[in-house]
Amino acid sequence: MKKFYFNLLKVSFAFSLLLFSSNSKAQVYLIGNGEIAKNVSNEGKVVVLNSSTANFFWTPENGLQLLGDMPDNVTHAGNPSVSADGKTIATTTTNPSTNITEMGIYDIDSKKWTYLGNLGVSEDGKSSSVWNMTPDANIVVGSANAENKEVHAIYWEKEKGLIDLGTSFPNRYARINDVSNNGDVFVGWQDDNFGTRTGCFWENGVQTLITNPDGTLVNEISRISGDGKWMIGASGFYATRWSKETGLIKIEHPYASSFFSGAATIINNDGSVILGYYRGPGPAIYGEGFIWTEDTGLVNLNTYVKDVLKYDDLGITFALPLGMSADGKQIVGYGKSSSNNAVSFLISLPKDDLSTNEVNKVNFDIFPNPTTEIITINSNGKISSSILYNTNGEVVLRSNNKQINISSLPKGIYIIKTIIDGKDYTKKVIKK
Repeated sequence: MKKFYFNLLKVSFAFSLLLFSSNSKAQVYLIGNGEIAKNVSNEGKVVVLNSSTANFFWTPENGLQLLGDMPDNVTHAGNPSVSADGKTIATTTTNPSTNITEMGIYDIDSKKWTYLGNLGVSEDGKSSSVWNMTPDANIVVGSANAENKEVHAIYWEKEKGLIDLGTSFPNRYARINDVSNNGDVFVGWQDDNFGTRTGCFWENGVQTLITNPDGTLVNEISRISGDGKWMIGASGFYATRWSKETGLIKIEHPYASSFFSGAATIINNDGSVILGYYRGPGPAIYGEGFIWTEDTGLVNLNTYVKDVLKYDDLGITFALPLGMSADGKQIVGYGKSSSNNAVSFLISLPKDDLSTNEVNKVNFDIFPNPTTEIITINSNGKISSSILYNTNGEVVLRSNNKQINISSLPKGIYIIKTIIDGKDYTKKVIKK
């Protein structure tokens, strides 16, 4: 296995250098050889990835590098994470003194490991696992095997060591998936007495299960905004966001159903930008990634990259966005190439706001919205043309007029891209 990975990394290193040097001004990069990219530092300096049997990290200078060893016949558990400055990686790794996997921190400069411990129980070669880390690397979160076949929610704090938050139901599992930047709020899931997995959060060590408006419990919570306000995940068929003030809000896709469901997987510091996916049955690489803002609503991620940002997508389908840098400018995830091979990607976003360029200098509005027939574009700039897309990124209408008749379109959500003073602006349009 080690010889295989050594040869694989040599090929990956050469390919990464070729790709990066020949696309020094590019904004989209292929990463690795089918491993899954999970997180990224500011400026894209370090990307962390894993497979079912190993951890990796990638840098533009050195390409893909193996990160620690996993015991033979032990599958990987958890998500690797990297600090904002790209100097510290947290991941599940093998403690050489026990040959059992546990939470660990790797210092890239010194190339030294710190092993964070467990609850004294291991199963199938595993004891504790990493699922995320604060941008400053002070807190690492995850889960650990415990007595009575339980799995407990745990976190490690630099000043306190390993903390056990337990499980709220006997003989059941719980896990922390993410933590706010200041370490005050944890999010994740809890299995109840019937084995149903429920989204939850912890404040001051106290767990709260999250419910839908009808009182039913929501699914797993995957991430929390850096400011601790917004929590994202899935409920039923839909990607969702939740706050104490608003309750559960769906991020709707017009084709959401039991055969085409989604989840939110990435959120920025203040909750204004959310990414996730919708997909049918089958491998994750055949899904479709999305990006959501309050102004645009849900937009297919490939549409956003190609038609809004004007980037070359390198033929990649951005099926599963999984990680965002602390500054909100780098996105990594998993998808497929034009030849249907599984690939990981890095998207480097522009320095200005995600939704539009020069958004504060030009007024741009659509009314009435929602509508059944005609929409009117209002702006203080010169309008050149508009294109209307469905949520799959397909062009459904083009117009050079300020008024557009959409009465012939099916009910649903659309994205209008309008060129004003030579720049692109986007809005969500709802057809009733």
